[in-house]
Amino acid sequence: MSCKLHAGGALILGALLNFSPVAYGAEAGATSPLTTGSLKISYEEFSLPGNEKMGMTSLGISHDFTKNFHAGIGSWMAVKGERGGFITIGLDGGVSVPLTEKIGLDTGLFVGGGGGRGGYTLSGGGLMLRTHAALTYDMGSWGKLGAGVSHVDFPDGGTITSTQPFISYSLPFYSFVVNGRTPAGNRTLHTVQYLQLSPKVHSLAVIKRDLHVASTTLTDTGAPQENLSLLGIEWRTYLDQHWFARLETEGAAGGKSAGYMQILAGGGYRLPLAENLFTSTDISVGGGGGGSVDSGGGLLLNASAGMQYFLTRNLFADISAGYLKSTTGTFKANTIALKIGYQTGNKSRLQTRNEDNSVFVPACMQIRAVNQTYFKAADNWRSHHADQNVDNLGVQIDYFLNRDWYITGQGLAAYGGGAGAYMTGLVGTGARKTIAGNLFLNAEGLFGAAGGGGLAIGSGLVWQGNVGVGYDINPTLSALVSAGRIQAFNGDFKANVIGLSMGYNFKSYMGD
Repeated sequence: MSCKLHAGGALILGALLNFSPVAYGAEAGATSPLTTGSLKISYEEFSLPGNEKMGMTSLGISHDFTKNFHAGIGSWMAVKGERGGFITIGLDGGVSVPLTEKIGLDTGLFVGGGGGRGGYTLSGGGLMLRTHAALTYDMGSWGKLGAGVSHVDFPDGGTITSTQPFISYSLPFYSFVVNGRTPAGNRTLHTVQYLQLSPKVHSLAVIKRDLHVASTTLTDTGAPQENLSLLGIEWRTYLDQHWFARLETEGAAGGKSAGYMQILAGGGYRLPLAENLFTSTDISVGGGGGGSVDSGGGLLLNASAGMQYFLTRNLFADISAGYLKSTTGTFKANTIALKIGYQTGNKSRLQTRNEDNSVFVPACMQIRAVNQTYFKAADNWRSHHADQNVDNLGVQIDYFLNRDWYITGQGLAAYGGGAGAYMTGLVGTGARKTIAGNLFLNAEGLFGAAGGGGLAIGSGLVWQGNVGVGYDINPTLSALVSAGRIQAFNGDFKANVIGLSMGYNFKSYMGD
């Protein structure tokens, strides 16, 4: 059984900013590939030096590997205070224990990197450790409420050490997946269950967004803010024929605001105008800042409307105009966005198909926990700590077009080397080739946005190339050691890269 390209894989790729509701695997030995995960949102306030408070919200996705253990990826972003643009990404895991039929105990650990609006003086090298304990209340299909206490520390030279209460909400979802890269068994066994539980249509688009700022917009130092361009990804899941949920993550890749990043979530409505032409409008809220952009506490509001045209059955182009503003800073901008995307479901453009002729094909994927270390390759590669290496932690997600070629995306943040606040999000293609037994060679090329941490990125646009040697430990797990180069297109930043990743291989089945 071959692995075929569709937007189920593209949806997972969108998770490099990590954050689409698809689970990562099935518990070994499970009798059904229908597995449970959750989308989780939390809010708490960090205590900073000088009695300053920073309101932080998190957005994350976890998968239930066993009845009591869950793990996934997540991001924390500032939305209140004076630190808009303070963002971290990382890996999250925890243990849940039921106390009664409705009430449970949840504990966990987040390990990530990032920072912003305070640089290395606030987050140090960027390493963030967060532990928590909470009581949860299960509302069934409506989700789960939680309240508890967390402790946050930035131990690599940072000045944030804070204990605080928090609240959370998690929404369960289901995914139709099996472990490993080898062919699965009967793919029609759970068709009816899958159709009942899974969203029917997803899309993923690469975005180029131009921001034309208002004349009253200033930088956080009081100078006039210049226009800037963003590069990123938008994911949508259609709830019915018209309504959709959306998630968008972008970083500065043009202008003089390298290091700016935003993560927005919301919903919208789409209407058909002709066979291949649609119009839509959407509203989103999220966090963003950095690059000297005055986003205040970081909370952003966005509204847009646009036109979407299908070039093929699944491939579309989209143009939209919108308005983006911070709720407490001076940042305001009119926006123009161009998108190229891929949509799939039971049929493109939200047509349906009967259960008895639904087609299921496996999307072969891999999610990797990644560590990359940057080594100096140019004298002026950093504005501070120039003789220190930069350690980065994050997630990389691969969608295989066939057994050897894949589309890939990664989101990384600095956790060491005095580069707190450095983050990067890249997309690209890769290839792997088995050379003997379980040993394989790997190569990939990526491009995207990066900035922060004192790295001389220029406008924010970078490219990266990697080659490596990997080993398939078993059909589900693989390890990879790689070497490569990352470089700014129009800045002094140049670095040699050594990477180490551990991959989890799986297949997700979706209607096509």
